[in-house]
Amino acid sequence: MAFVKMHKNFLLLAVLLFLFSSAGCGKKEPTQQPVIQKKTQLDEEIERNKKRLELDPNDAAAYTTLGLLYEEKGMLDESLAAFRQASKLNPSDAEPLVGQGNILNKKGDSDKAVSVFKKALDLDPYNAEAHEGMGLVYVHKGMSEDAIKSFQRALGLNSGLINSKYNLGILYAKEGKFDEAISEWEKAIEISPKKTEIHYNLGIAYTKVGDLDAAIAVWQKALEVNPAMPTFYYTIGLVYKEKGDFDNAIASLESALEIDSYFADAHKILEEIYRAKGMPGEADRHGELYKNLSSPHH
Repeated sequence: MAFVKMHKNFLLLAVLLFLFSSAGCGKKEPTQQPVIQKKTQLDEEIERNKKRLELDPNDAAAYTTLGLLYEEKGMLDESLAAFRQASKLNPSDAEPLVGQGNILNKKGDSDKAVSVFKKALDLDPYNAEAHEGMGLVYVHKGMSEDAIKSFQRALGLNSGLINSKYNLGILYAKEGKFDEAISEWEKAIEISPKKTEIHYNLGIAYTKVGDLDAAIAVWQKALEVNPAMPTFYYTIGLVYKEKGDFDNAIASLESALEIDSYFADAHKILEEIYRAKGMPGEADRHGELYKNLSSPHH
């Protein structure tokens, strides 16, 4: 059916879109004010730790904290330098090595990241974050089996690691193991109910096992967290269309267009629905809108 074919592409998009952003596994805040407030708090914390270092230049913990703060601000070079200084001052501490590994992976230096994570695990074989970091490196290197093993080790040590659950689900989905992916993502949502990318992937996985009602419920839950997501309304509309529930499909697709009036594909699906309902006037209207919005000159 057209729906199933279309959602093969949706799952691929979910993997490509979220897999490589999953080290943070999050989205930007929906409004500017919380972002500004958070940046201000980060800057204040950075200054506080710099003052700690003025009092004690050998405070390794302050450098580790600075590394984490710089990483959160996206200042990767500064973060890496801070973590390296922490390791120089306290070579027996695995935490700054884990920080270095994460930054090196983000900077695309996977081989150095692996080397650093191995050093961290030599110091502390039970460091769950080091195993998780190694898993993320293996993901970037395309070594899926090794990534799965690393995430499983990480979760065996700390079942609350959201990135490990999320990425493990991605890897299972890529292998067509949708029941396993669903299990991981359901647990991930319990830990982090506001991560809407997890809801999105979980819904896709439910469609793959034929549970369309569960998919709709998951996506509707995500819209309770953030109502301004036209893609979720659109996807819900597709599922309702597949179920033959045209009225709810129309309502969902119209909601998508209320948020994003340039959402061409929503008009395309509405055209198909109205033709199926025997309403050629509405079908023609949406067909024309789709044509105009999807033209290269728009």
